[in-house]
Amino acid sequence: MADLKRDFMANPIIAAVRDVSGLNTALKSAVEFVFLLDASLMNINRRVRQIKESGKKAFVHLDMVAGLGKDAGALEFLWEDCRPEGVILTKPNLIQTARHLGFVAVQRLFVLDSLSVQTGLKIANESRPDFIEVMPGAVVAKIIAQIRQKSAVPVIAGGLIETRGEVAELLKAGALAVSTSKTDLWKAKEVFG
Repeated sequence: MADLKRDFMANPIIAAVRDVSGLNTALKSAVEFVFLLDASLMNINRRVRQIKESGKKAFVHLDMVAGLGKDAGALEFLWEDCRPEGVILTKPNLIQTARHLGFVAVQRLFVLDSLSVQTGLKIANESRPDFIEVMPGAVVAKIIAQIRQKSAVPVIAGGLIETRGEVAELLKAGALAVSTSKTDLWKAKEVFG
């Protein structure tokens, strides 16, 4: 896990891919990590294989694979069929199953107000994911420090992030990495700060 954390720190931009065009752009880009946010039972194996063959690490959002359940059986299928590096989950009860199988588990938390921050922290501390993705990232820079103080789980910011300045602000606030579908941010491998 320490190696993966170092990889995120060295490559803090994560390609958030929603379609084939985005996938093709991500495969040619400098990013090391790809969050696959759209797939189906018919193409998930091929898409993960493409990502891995390009030397990148694939993370599959379980809720966004059409035709696949959102349960432990779906995780077992992903592990046996295509084995991405990790999975992105919104259901905390699947975190331990994912980790037991060997996946890196990313818990996606939606932060809308102070109560959702408290609830999200409680959920993350109980489910013990490898990483927390806080959304929407573009508006949570000020609460990332709060989350980092109350949880040892590394934070990834995601959602509505469109500029280099926003990336730099989120990293400065304590995010380990930033996931974005903005392809302009995938082009250069650089240190933000």
